[in-house]
Amino acid sequence: MKGYAVVFISHSKDKTFKRKDGSEYNQIVPSCSTAYNEIIKNMSDIMGYIDVNNGQRTLILRSPDESVECKSRFSQISPTIPFSYEDLVKALNDAIDKEAQETNYNYVTQERENIKEGPVYDYDALMSEFEQIVGKLMTENQTYYAPRITQIIDKYLGKGKKVSDASQDQVELIFLIVDEIKATLLK
Repeated sequence: MKGYAVVFISHSKDKTFKRKDGSEYNQIVPSCSTAYNEIIKNMSDIMGYIDVNNGQRTLILRSPDESVECKSRFSQISPTIPFSYEDLVKALNDAIDKEAQETNYNYVTQERENIKEGPVYDYDALMSEFEQIVGKLMTENQTYYAPRITQIIDKYLGKGKKVSDASQDQVELIFLIVDEIKATLLK
């Protein structure tokens, strides 16, 4: 959503599969483990295979004969395109335009989705609030609260770490610590 794309690259291997009727077929699949492949496959918008024939590289995006494991969330994308960034961009734009025409442009927009930035935390205010809450709890009953506070801090910062050693880059963790202490230990 921020204008970046994540690309996973794998080698390939031939794998034999059995259909329900008992017949077998071969398919080119990623050589990474099945567990990784399933995770990546479910996250991907496009899964392609680079094929080389007579020195020409093509990108297979759909395999009607199931000889290659590939897919695309874009139903109108070309099954095979020349392997280049420009050709992939063109194929994606063409597929989006075709889908837009099919749906009367109901779901297609030129606007980027605006991502709401997360909250901004005040490091000094959170440190002060932490000290205040912990000080209050420790004066009430140090024996009871000390191990519980330590357990919460260990959960977010790591075993043996102290909030006083936390940097400003860890302000979100300090917020979570303060929030959990307030939710579970303050009455």
